Amino acid sequence: MKTYNQLFQRLISPENLEIAYWNARKNKTANPVVMEFEKHWRLHLAVLHKELRNRTYAPFALKKFILRDPKTRTICVSNFRDRVVHHALINIIQPIFEPRFIHDSYASRKGRGTLSALKRFDLFLRKASGNGKLVLGAQNANVVRCFALKADIKHYFQTVDHDILLSIIKKYVKDEGIIWLVRTILSNNPTDSEYKGMPLGNWTSQFFANIYLNELDQFVKHKLKARYYIRYVDDFVILDKTKAVLQDYKEQINVFLKTLKLELHPDKCDIIPLCKGVGFLGFKVFYHYKLVRQRNLRKIINKTSVLIGEYKQGSTDATKVLDVLQSWNAYAMHGNTFHLRARLRQSAEAKLMKNQ
Repeated sequence: MKTYNQLFQRLISPENLEIAYWNARKNKTANPVVMEFEKHWRLHLAVLHKELRNRTYAPFALKKFILRDPKTRTICVSNFRDRVVHHALINIIQPIFEPRFIHDSYASRKGRGTLSALKRFDLFLRKASGNGKLVLGAQNANVVRCFALKADIKHYFQTVDHDILLSIIKKYVKDEGIIWLVRTILSNNPTDSEYKGMPLGNWTSQFFANIYLNELDQFVKHKLKARYYIRYVDDFVILDKTKAVLQDYKEQINVFLKTLKLELHPDKCDIIPLCKGVGFLGFKVFYHYKLVRQRNLRKIINKTSVLIGEYKQGSTDATKVLDVLQSWNAYAMHGNTFHLRARLRQSAEAKLMKNQ
């Protein structure tokens, strides 16, 4: 197994810190915090270089806010200079770990994402069902011979064990400077335990999540030899034509997760016949079509209603309403939603015209 040393000097190099700075500011140039940093960015990077070199760097306290989207989550925002450090770290270690990730891990990876995961799901459900082979006495064309183990990991980001994560990283990275920085970043978290959890919202948390759960990915693909497995952050799905096979996978995965000090969520782990629709990345997926899940539909209706209310009061303009709707349309168009999208847009436009 190849291991990597002498990475820290590359991480703190002026060239890497500058690349990290430009990456961190991308699409955030209107942010007042970014604008303030930008006034003397070379000086700020020089200070960061010195602090990292001397190992006196310490991140600022995270800013926390509550997001209800629709479930309640605590999102943490790092200071901009700390985000530069996060990018600097990932610039160096991503090329080491990315080749070790399986193909079907789709979150926070270049060239992946929700659309790619949904397309892969479509491919897998065709293969797992024998191209839509119907069950005996099927009532309609969606009653195919296929089941899905749909699961997520209970309180994943709050329960990631720091020592286990560091031990995984140390398998490949022997540079003490890198390990010190990873430990420093992990220690800046809002959980009750000093050695558990990662803040939602950090770029490093997303990358570390893939490193940690790559252990599960490798187990499912190479030990269980499950062919039709897809993971997106802490949600995953496995397809198979036989329910008993998926039940066995579920039991073995639960045992394996204990080695990572994780467990499947008891209320969000089910084996579902494909004919009943499988919830995946905001859609309910059937063999022949996908529908937007009701909670996602309620979310966009509520969001546009709030913006239209603000438009009536003169605190926003019509463009903002239509931009939000257009952004949602770009997501929803990956399902069978043509008429739904048309109705939502017509309703929003009618309400906006009424108040002109």
